[in-house]
Amino acid sequence: MAITHCCSFVETAGRQASALQSELDAYRTALDQHAIVAITDRRGKITHVNEPFCRISQYDRHELVGQKHSIVNSGHHPRSFFTGMWRDISAGRVWRGEICNRAKDGTLYWVDTSIVPYLDDTGRNIGYVSIRYDITERKTAEATLLAENVRRRKAETLLLDVIETLPDGVAAFDADDKLILFNKAYVDIHDKVSDEIQAGIPFGDLLRHAVERGQFVLPDDSDKGQAEWLEARLRAYHQPNGPLVQHLYDDRWIQVHERRSNSGNTVGVRTDITGLKRAEITIKQQAERDPLTGLYNRSVLNAYLHRACTRAQKGNYTGALVVGDLDDFKSINDTLGHEAGDTLLREVASRLCVALRANDIVLRLGGDEFAIILPRITSEGALIRLLGRVIKSVTQPVAIGSRQIQPRCSLGACLFPNQAATPSDLMKNADIALYAAKSSNRGGCRIFDTTMRAAIDKRDRLAASLRTDVAAERLSVAFQPQVCLRDGSHVGFEALARWRLNGRAVPPAEFIPVAEDAGLAVQLGTYMLGKSLATARELNGLSFSCGTVAVNVAAAQLKMDGFASLVATMLARYGMPPGNLELEITENTLLDRGSDKIARTLSELKELGVKIALDDFGTGYASLVHLKRFSVDRLKIDRSFVGDIESSQDSSMISKAIISLAHSLGLSVVAEGIETSEQLAFLRTQRCDFGQGYLFSRPLDGEALIAYADARSSIARRRA
Repeated sequence: MAITHCCSFVETAGRQASALQSELDAYRTALDQHAIVAITDRRGKITHVNEPFCRISQYDRHELVGQKHSIVNSGHHPRSFFTGMWRDISAGRVWRGEICNRAKDGTLYWVDTSIVPYLDDTGRNIGYVSIRYDITERKTAEATLLAENVRRRKAETLLLDVIETLPDGVAAFDADDKLILFNKAYVDIHDKVSDEIQAGIPFGDLLRHAVERGQFVLPDDSDKGQAEWLEARLRAYHQPNGPLVQHLYDDRWIQVHERRSNSGNTVGVRTDITGLKRAEITIKQQAERDPLTGLYNRSVLNAYLHRACTRAQKGNYTGALVVGDLDDFKSINDTLGHEAGDTLLREVASRLCVALRANDIVLRLGGDEFAIILPRITSEGALIRLLGRVIKSVTQPVAIGSRQIQPRCSLGACLFPNQAATPSDLMKNADIALYAAKSSNRGGCRIFDTTMRAAIDKRDRLAASLRTDVAAERLSVAFQPQVCLRDGSHVGFEALARWRLNGRAVPPAEFIPVAEDAGLAVQLGTYMLGKSLATARELNGLSFSCGTVAVNVAAAQLKMDGFASLVATMLARYGMPPGNLELEITENTLLDRGSDKIARTLSELKELGVKIALDDFGTGYASLVHLKRFSVDRLKIDRSFVGDIESSQDSSMISKAIISLAHSLGLSVVAEGIETSEQLAFLRTQRCDFGQGYLFSRPLDGEALIAYADARSSIARRRA
């Protein structure tokens, strides 16, 4: 089964890798046609260049790869130029600027350059990607434009000829900011105000007309937003400080370079960088999107949350962060394979998008975890209704191959800015709400409130007390008898952990999950095994045959190195024959990701002579394949089936099927939770082997356990 899972995973990964490679090849081809690309490591050593880079630099690829990028330095720029560049990119910021480089034959060329950090899957900076465009022609034109050693009239004629041949838009404004020179490309770029582009029009007036007619895509198109954008753009015009980028209404992108001459004229060159910008957007989307589902990934969560919180505070309204995951997704992955799990995740992602509103944002945090940012909600009631619609959509059956799966999800929500106003606090509170949903309303949703935090604090205190009491060996064990259903004779016990805290009995259903979450499963399990064997030795010393002692073990114990050797040592210490020890495991243990290690440990325990029982059979996702792979001796019918075995046809049929299956495989069966004579009669007619429950005895300890042993010994002597 492990090989099948592995092959399925490899095939799936191969198909995904092939699709991703095809997409990346398309991006690379597009870049190679329009851009000069180089990749360096963090020290500036070249690791990759494309063909346009080789052409313009006149170096072969093998002459460049492995060399410092300084191989093409021209000496034109001062040291401070590169110091600033490295400061920006080392800090993870995108750097843009114009660089003069030197080709192999000594000729100079200019490139408009963008450098972005290159991150690995963990977000660590491992190098830099630079995308360049050859602007040598433009720089030459600019030099020609600014030449002061040419006679004015001849220079003006030459200038007009030159700028009309340029693909870039060129315009010059005098000291009074009035238009004195422009070319056709400039008019084409500003097509919505082409009728206004006349000599003498002030720059500010032309800019206002362009904004009013929708020439540019603005971050905020309200009257206030337009006014703020105009103010910022005019400030940049009067105090030029590097290039700026403008997004046009028809999805073109223009890079604007403006410089003010000593005489007060302002010359601006506008270059169409649509190809570069779209490549950047594609790269950014790849970094921000989950490749499996197409949803946003965790990397953008904080930024989107911060933006939503800020807007909610300014607008005095409420939003919500919702986190959720799929219940029992791991079992689906382990039983049906990762390909089935991926199919389910894609379908769930699609359903989330359909169930939510257009402005809501869905993210995949990883695995089966999702987050939803609801920028605006009217009330908690509206939120509950929306989340109910989400849950209803997600939980519709999904066809995967020949199987029908009904997914379930749990959701936790936190309101902003009232309950939290920072991404970290929002995530913390939403996770607490999700935990509450899984604890009390699995498959439902909960909205955070302060009492939930109190419950978490209480759980943390419980974990701390449990850690102390386990270390101090203050826990005890109770033995619940198991009997032969055929004649009622005693056959053994199930050992059950007991804990009292400040005089109160803490139910195992409360502290066992705490132990697992707190990493105490191994320590608690080892202690309980020793305590159970010690109690069995005491009973055997009373001339009472204790029989089989069943002790629960956790997956974490079975994944320990040397667990079988530890069991052998403890059996020898307490004088217990290996055949009298039965270790109980749950179905989820068989489905654990460390199942290979667990299988080896179970095999070692079987060789030792220890028996293995599969507890709560029928409540999980274990299959016949698991029973074949993990050799067990006994199945235990869960008490949930036994409790209504008389009234529920489903429970009675399931119980019959388990008994029949076990006997056909040569396994014995124990029924848990037998409380009535009618239940006992039904199980006897189905030839169930053993049983335990209040009909026979409650869990016993201390004097009550000794009294039970004495009574059973007397019965055995009378029968003899």
